[in-house]
Amino acid sequence: MSNNSQPHNLEEILAGYVLGDLDEAELIWLNKQLAINPALKEQIAQLKATFTLMPYGLSEEIPKTDLRSQILTKAQAQSRSSQPNRWSRIISTVTVLSTLWLGFNNYNLRQQIATGKTQLQSQQELIALLRQPNNRLVTFQGLNDVVTASGSLFISPEKKKAVLVLQNLEPLPGNQVYRLWAVSQKQKIGCANFIPNAEGTVHIEISSDEALMNASSVLITIEPRADTTEPLGSEILTGSYPAI
Repeated sequence: MSNNSQPHNLEEILAGYVLGDLDEAELIWLNKQLAINPALKEQIAQLKATFTLMPYGLSEEIPKTDLRSQILTKAQAQSRSSQPNRWSRIISTVTVLSTLWLGFNNYNLRQQIATGKTQLQSQQELIALLRQPNNRLVTFQGLNDVVTASGSLFISPEKKKAVLVLQNLEPLPGNQVYRLWAVSQKQKIGCANFIPNAEGTVHIEISSDEALMNASSVLITIEPRADTTEPLGSEILTGSYPAI
């Protein structure tokens, strides 16, 4: 993102942070805002979850012609056509290096411009998705002081998808799994099984069926095996749906 003296747009800065597109000045400004208002961390969690719902297939718009191959082919041709004397070899070498240097710099510049356009498009789509009125963000809370895990569930009814983002989960032995439940009128309906990675984090996209969209809260438990029809293990995290 470009640095300027104008006041920063918080929404754009947060989106840029998630996309890894902030310059040093913008990052310093954001850290100051986080110190003043820690609640912004929840918005960042929402942005990260929302970003997973965005199309991953955005083209990088790399130049259509294979510029890199053309540069190498031209350089090799120039090298082969050089006369076998010292001055011709020197001139040939300088020409080859100049061609490579200028060509690759042009190639990289075109890639950077295309990537910048793609990042801007991604940021605009991310902001648009967040503004959809029916989207929900559920923040998880531990059910006891021992639980250090935290995270959020982002639900997009229009896309019928949800993104579960968790951190600081403990590894589980054997066949045990973590399981997400949709809770409605005291009924608990299983939605997904998952296990954390080596860093204790989870970032998965799941189908958002009617049970999940119409629930009043969600629950995460530790189950002895996958796909249990009712909670059998310890309940560790819960989150209530915000009002729409």
